[in-house]
Amino acid sequence: MGHALVTGFHRFHSYAGHPGKDGANFAYTEIGRLLDESSEVRARPHDMVELFRSDEAAREALTGCDVVVATVGPHAYLYFHLRERLGLDFRIVRDARTALWNGYLQQEALSAPYVRPGDVLYHSSRYSLALYSLLFPGLAASTQAVCYPLTRWFPGELAGSWTGSGGKGPTRVGFVGRLTDDKNHAQAVSLQRELHRRAPGAFELVAIGEGPRRAGRAQEEPPVPGYTWLPPVDRARLWREYREMDVLFFPSTSSLETFGRVLVEASFIGTPVMASTHAATSELLPAESLLPTALRTDTEFTTHLAARLGDVDVAHAADLLVAKAVPPAGRGHRYYADHDDLLLSLIRGEAKERSAFDLEPTPVQRAFLGRLGMRGLDIPDRDGADRMIDALRRSFTALHQRGTPRHLATLALLLARSGYRRKTAEFIRKNVFHGEDFSNIGGVDLQLSHLIGFEPRFTIAPVAPGEDACSAN
Repeated sequence: MGHALVTGFHRFHSYAGHPGKDGANFAYTEIGRLLDESSEVRARPHDMVELFRSDEAAREALTGCDVVVATVGPHAYLYFHLRERLGLDFRIVRDARTALWNGYLQQEALSAPYVRPGDVLYHSSRYSLALYSLLFPGLAASTQAVCYPLTRWFPGELAGSWTGSGGKGPTRVGFVGRLTDDKNHAQAVSLQRELHRRAPGAFELVAIGEGPRRAGRAQEEPPVPGYTWLPPVDRARLWREYREMDVLFFPSTSSLETFGRVLVEASFIGTPVMASTHAATSELLPAESLLPTALRTDTEFTTHLAARLGDVDVAHAADLLVAKAVPPAGRGHRYYADHDDLLLSLIRGEAKERSAFDLEPTPVQRAFLGRLGMRGLDIPDRDGADRMIDALRRSFTALHQRGTPRHLATLALLLARSGYRRKTAEFIRKNVFHGEDFSNIGGVDLQLSHLIGFEPRFTIAPVAPGEDACSAN
């Protein structure tokens, strides 16, 4: 092994008022820990916001870095801009954590003119890699990988420890994630309602996640017998919940979805899963786990809003549960077992062939991508990207200077330029009163897109005659 590469990165911390960590928050925190602990790199942490106080501060932090690992949400384009602005030569290792959503699409559009040989884009799933390769053909000339070093942090003593509810009392169905429309939470409520109708008292459904201020039908209709909501719980409690579920219900068809961390956590414990066919489910789960999923073909979706792209067949899920036809547990966690080593190899510039992980999309993923139509995803030239990023970096800095005239002026500018004023007003409330910063993925990054008019839109074409719209193969 050669000398340890000097590796710059932002030591990621969620802001104190964050309502509940998502997969990206965990990922960036864990990657920072990996870099801090590894003897294969010389960790040089910095503060992303401080880099933009002045060119001198950025030069001091980044000069001498061999590589910078972007652990800052969808803001890696700022590193590309700084590298050119300051005349530095470090490589950049960045990631994509969401799919059909402004943040990381904007990152890639703005980064594209600056990408050099040796720069890396890594993904959490084959689905994500295939999607970005489709939307950004220029990536074919650069290094991409599927890499997510998450299992390093799983408690080894709990591997394969699933017990289920023990056969005493109701069959326990779990839902883990945001209680939102794009995560198809309402379908979890509908499933419990249907199960109670068919077999009163025989099933219970526990939903764990951020909510329930607007938790859909659970709040708007009479309580469903057997449905329980738990706010986000600590990791130890969540592992226990996985162990005691009889099955995890994952109906999400969110436009954000690239992965489904809960699927890998469940497979690590040995918890069976019933899921939609969307995003990475078909690469992480056995075919028996996948429910027929009908996509919405009558809507033009904006990448500015998290959207529900379809619905699973709740009646079919109920049929399986009542018949006790629980699928086998997935093995998705095994694909990621050595990804801490893989990430370190990408940092070293050693792009390895991964025999344990076929990078081709699954047939169901390929069929979905073939039906996807995108407009408004424009790649600027270098001069255009310079102008856009220069405007964004000033606002990015101002949004982290709370209480200053620049901060307040930037909030006013965002509201004036917003195409979604209610959403922007909610961001302003959280920024002013709760200190929201860029660690809330979908906050600062989404609002900045208003300033450059970045809002691609997409549609899903109807299925071709003779094809199965709900195929789970």
